[in-house]
Amino acid sequence: ARTAFGLRVSFDWYSYARVILPQAYAGAVCGLCGNANGDTADDFITRQGERAADETRLAESWKVGDVPGCSSGCLGDCPVCKEEEKATYRGQGYCGVIANPGGPFRACHGVIDPAPFLEDCAFDACHYKGHRDTLCKAVAAYVTECQARGVGVEPWRTPSFCGPSCPRHSHYELCGSSCPATCRPRVVPEGCASVLCIEGCFCDRGYVLSGDECVPEGECGCEYQDRYYKKGEDFYPSCRERCRCKAGGVVECEEVFCGAHEECRVEEGVLGCYPAGYGRLVVSGDPHYVTFDGRAFDLPGSCAYVLARLCEPAKRLANFSVLLEQEVGARGQAALMKKVVVFAHGYMVSMERGRRWEVDGERYTLPLVTADRKLRVVQEGANLALQTASGLRLLYNAATYLLIVIPEAYRGRVCGLGGNYNGDPGDDFRLPNGSLAPSTEEFVTSWKIPLMEEGEEEACSDGCLGKACPACDAAHAAPYAAGDSCGLIRDPQGPFGLCHPRVSPAEYFQHCLHDVCSAGGDRQALCHSLQAYAAACQAAGAEIAGWRTDTFC
Repeated sequence: ARTAFGLRVSFDWYSYARVILPQAYAGAVCGLCGNANGDTADDFITRQGERAADETRLAESWKVGDVPGCSSGCLGDCPVCKEEEKATYRGQGYCGVIANPGGPFRACHGVIDPAPFLEDCAFDACHYKGHRDTLCKAVAAYVTECQARGVGVEPWRTPSFCGPSCPRHSHYELCGSSCPATCRPRVVPEGCASVLCIEGCFCDRGYVLSGDECVPEGECGCEYQDRYYKKGEDFYPSCRERCRCKAGGVVECEEVFCGAHEECRVEEGVLGCYPAGYGRLVVSGDPHYVTFDGRAFDLPGSCAYVLARLCEPAKRLANFSVLLEQEVGARGQAALMKKVVVFAHGYMVSMERGRRWEVDGERYTLPLVTADRKLRVVQEGANLALQTASGLRLLYNAATYLLIVIPEAYRGRVCGLGGNYNGDPGDDFRLPNGSLAPSTEEFVTSWKIPLMEEGEEEACSDGCLGKACPACDAAHAAPYAAGDSCGLIRDPQGPFGLCHPRVSPAEYFQHCLHDVCSAGGDRQALCHSLQAYAAACQAAGAEIAGWRTDTFC
């Protein structure tokens, strides 16, 4: 992106962002990138004009908003790479190509010091255990910086090292134009022809860019009210009109009304028909369930279950299912969430506590958007967030909190442990055949499925379901209501005080008392309970204060 006054901003949609300012702005700017006065010693200046003690405090002062799951720094169980581990990734075959004096980037070494890029690459590669995509992105960052300074680099990608992979109708070039031919030839930034070459994927001969895709020159989209739309794309110029871009740049429009359970509004800058409301299914703690209609129950088993799925198909409703596997924790009978699996739009997404997440059995770095744009997975602080084109959203903190959100269009058409989402909590406990379950035990058992881990043959257990579960009387639970324990959740002056109007603390406080008391005051149980409420607050968009310290959680 370029502006009339000379500001240039570029972002690779993953891990590299660059801002270029005219010299006239030297000393007149502020933020994480410093003041551009030529002196690196005074770059760590906070929004208040004071010198920051470290990177974390600098970043905290320039924060503009909260993202669910975000924290200012890493506390507790932080990933660490030892020096000898990083040394491996500084070598040849990994990041060493950046600083190799006889390598493909040697002409750039005198212009841009490769040392910081080498260290960043080794850090990233080490934390991701040599994951090739992460490694190659780090090396490419140095290439981008060199080319931006007008320094040519030699070919560095090979079939066995960071081999290029380009979409259909495009090919890789080491030095291609940063102003490629597009379906909007009139919309070309001023001075674009003078920009230096860049590495990347470029359209084959006879093809041009239509948005982010290469299409034949005769298959371009449409321009309507100064905006470009791809061929075949539907859009809403107003709440009463839906248009489609057709062949030859022709736009056809018709009067429309949003469907049942929908309303017209702007989301992420796009006007359209969106769900009028959403249903929320929450699983937290040991675990405690709250169905889409608000019915609460506990499930202490170590089996796998159907949380929610489409049971009554309807036109325009995408099929989906969400499965959850639990396991007995280290605290005796308490159960913990182990794995969440989502099936939607032909994909299978697996998220496992403390281990990994996968799409169709393959690991990716985040953020991820599938080629058909039907699935988006991002990491928001400690949380994994999944969003589908059908409106299904899932937030999982990979430990103690899971939130599933579905559009109102699914009302009365889903089933599973999350109930039927028809507004009546009294009939949530239904069996797969649609009949009411005689008991909670039969309801839970009916939605049990085989364990999802390959090679798992050990029989799962329903725990104390239907029996006398371990319980704490009021006298034993009382000490954990203190302000340095579960009481933190409901303290109006505490770190979660601002969240109380958004997410009632009462239920989470009681869950905390139950879990911590049952675990005999175990500190990990307390941290899990606090973490669950923190995730619920952040999912609701509420602001919370810092509650973890080096010695607490």
